[in-house]
Amino acid sequence: MAVVNYHDTTGQYPPAYIADASGRPMHSRRVLVLPYIEQDELYKQYDFSESWDGPNNSKLAARMPRMYAFHGDYQPGRTTTNYLAVVGPETVWPGVRKLSSKDVTDGLTSTMLIVENRGADIHWMEPRDLSFAEMSFDVNSPAGVSSKYSDPAVAMLDGSLHQLRKNLSPATLRALLTRDGGEEVGMDDGGWTLLTDGRKRPLADH
Repeated sequence: MAVVNYHDTTGQYPPAYIADASGRPMHSRRVLVLPYIEQDELYKQYDFSESWDGPNNSKLAARMPRMYAFHGDYQPGRTTTNYLAVVGPETVWPGVRKLSSKDVTDGLTSTMLIVENRGADIHWMEPRDLSFAEMSFDVNSPAGVSSKYSDPAVAMLDGSLHQLRKNLSPATLRALLTRDGGEEVGMDDGGWTLLTDGRKRPLADH
């Protein structure tokens, strides 16, 4: 909801990261949305003139917001987040570029915004998330959408939450992560199903 509220306020989703002059990721989207999760004071203490792991910002590492960890897993001093974006030109998180809901032609109800992860061990301030080009599309792989629960949860762009069945096909997960791939997905009692490929052709034609 913090990301959705950011969009409602600014007209755009936050970038996946802010880069330095050479294009190297410098600051994470998780820092940018701090004011939207009632963490204004922490946000004000963050220094955007230095990298996320610079001398000042490193002092803030142990103050990770509780909601960045799985429910029940947070402990004071924890720095690893369980909630990630999937970054890539195909997704709603292309990198430094900001998008709006108008850029999501696949539909807000069937495009993923945030996913659960257990295993990537990403620092909450680190400007790094899952890479669409390198991640695993097998449900519950530590290198992809995964959870301490049997069915990992994901948040869609319309603000709805869904759990992914373990038998979800990699092709369907890929389709749900793209913002303008042209695929069509449906949902029934068995969960998400890929109906057509990016050319709007029924999969039965293949």
